[in-house]
Amino acid sequence: MSAVALAAAPPTTAAAAAAAHVEIKQLGKRFGANTVLQDLALSVGQGEFVSLLGPSGCGKTTLLRLIAGLMLPDFGTITIGGRDLTRTPPHKRNVGVVFQNYALFPHLTVAENVGFGLRNRRIDGAELKRRVTDALALVRMQDFAERSVTALSGGQQQRIAVARAIAVEPAILLLDEPFSALDRKLRETMQIELRHILRDLGITSIFVTHDQDEALVMSDRIAVMNQGQIEHFGAPGEIYTDPKSLFVLEFVGQSTRLPGSVAQSSGGQVEIDTALGRIRAPGGYLTGSKVVAAVRPEAIMLGEGPAAEFNTVKATLADIVYLGAKTQLHFHGPARDEAIQVDLARLPPGGLVAGAELSLRWRIADTMLFPAP
Repeated sequence: MSAVALAAAPPTTAAAAAAAHVEIKQLGKRFGANTVLQDLALSVGQGEFVSLLGPSGCGKTTLLRLIAGLMLPDFGTITIGGRDLTRTPPHKRNVGVVFQNYALFPHLTVAENVGFGLRNRRIDGAELKRRVTDALALVRMQDFAERSVTALSGGQQQRIAVARAIAVEPAILLLDEPFSALDRKLRETMQIELRHILRDLGITSIFVTHDQDEALVMSDRIAVMNQGQIEHFGAPGEIYTDPKSLFVLEFVGQSTRLPGSVAQSSGGQVEIDTALGRIRAPGGYLTGSKVVAAVRPEAIMLGEGPAAEFNTVKATLADIVYLGAKTQLHFHGPARDEAIQVDLARLPPGGLVAGAELSLRWRIADTMLFPAP
């Protein structure tokens, strides 16, 4: 079956969860005294695109290498397509890998690079040529087949690395920060192109990145990793609007964070005393609990709102930053320690002046609440 014949509609999250293609259970990896992964569990559906997102050293690349078979876990299991491959060598896993540096062979042509994995699988002749042609067509590089890879741009080399990985019709495709060497505009273009290619093919894919915007753009679901564990695994919208921990909130997107103490709690809503005054949030914390209230910058508006529905505070405008599609306003509170960010599509008529004290409002329902660290 050719790569083109693999085309299938992308699964919904519910369908993906019901038809798990990759199952990782209680996975652990140590390097000497350093525990990199600890009892990690992950389930990826057939045809799903999952991003492993987290800071350097959180274990995401180690997890990818364990799935590829490039290293072995100290404990736990890795199952792909119903087969336990925990101890299976890499060349018997039918896994495609796109590395950060692409790992192309400079002495081979584009077509020879794409066909390299096929030849290792003892595929040759007309079948080899057909698969190479199909893979190059998918990444729109069929006219470059006889060129040296050293004559290609970074974006073209990235396409060849993807073509080589999908030519072998892998059971799963692993991508280790493949856009890190590209400039911003090309990186954003390649993100969309790769997303479309992989969804058209229906290939299950796991993608490593430390770029939150990249993960939000490309993923069906995102696993946010911290210190060798997954803190939140969910759809991009869920990760952004309802993060499960303060770490996830701070790592994915910008936010205003207001530490305080719970003054009152009743009816599924709490009142919190902060440096900017008393605010309200959905929740059920005990009175006296130390908490952190948070709100996304696009949820904050200028001016006061009805008290039954909005939190309203006063703050001093410190800076105005124009970013093209939006304007960022930076405020500070009375103690000058409270940093508030507001994102506006456009400034109000007459503009704003740094140093002015303004009222800011946001919906109580948009206030997120976390236990203080």
